[in-house]
Amino acid sequence: MSRVTLLALLAAAAGLAACVSPTPYRAADTDGIRFGYSSTKLSDQLYRVRFIGTGRTPVRWVDAFLLYRAAEVAKQADAPAFRIVEGNIDTSVLAGEDLFGHRALDLEVAVTVSRVSRPSVRHGDVVVGQAESADGMQRTAGAMPVFRMPPPALPKYQPPVYIYTPGYAPAPLPDRTLLIELRPDLRGMDDKSFVTADVLDRLGPRIRRAAPKDQAPKPTPSTAL
Repeated sequence: MSRVTLLALLAAAAGLAACVSPTPYRAADTDGIRFGYSSTKLSDQLYRVRFIGTGRTPVRWVDAFLLYRAAEVAKQADAPAFRIVEGNIDTSVLAGEDLFGHRALDLEVAVTVSRVSRPSVRHGDVVVGQAESADGMQRTAGAMPVFRMPPPALPKYQPPVYIYTPGYAPAPLPDRTLLIELRPDLRGMDDKSFVTADVLDRLGPRIRRAAPKDQAPKPTPSTAL
């Protein structure tokens, strides 16, 4: 296999893993992956914040990511507060100790080989189960060979049959958008308004960003005999 082919296969595998795994906190359209956050400036005060995740991304993650990204946008614009003009957020993500974007995908695979001794059963002067030949016969002392019947064959796997039904559509991917307005001060705060520093302090330590592509940990399979 050539080096170019190997690199292409690795890139395809990485893209597939990103599509079937929960989306962590990351910028969209990086490393060829469209999932993640993005923000668009509409005016000096209005910004549109968006997050697209895979179907396995928890809704609570999306709420936390959108709110945190809105606070990052406000901080970059030196706005002490921001208000959500369009869109809804579960504000309970600000409290608690749960982590957002944390996933353990690089697990070590260990293969363990163990020897299982067969118990011996005594019938009078005949001991059964002490030795077994390679041809599937069990040798007994003072008795005729006993043939061991092979286990019954398992039923063959049959893939499921999908029948197309008009009007059926798969579940949509998490694709949420917030329209935020930057506030020059903390006056007139309501339940749709948030202090920039407060959001960053509460969510910052609990959000796990996606590791850079060249720094992503690699699994280290091990074999134990």
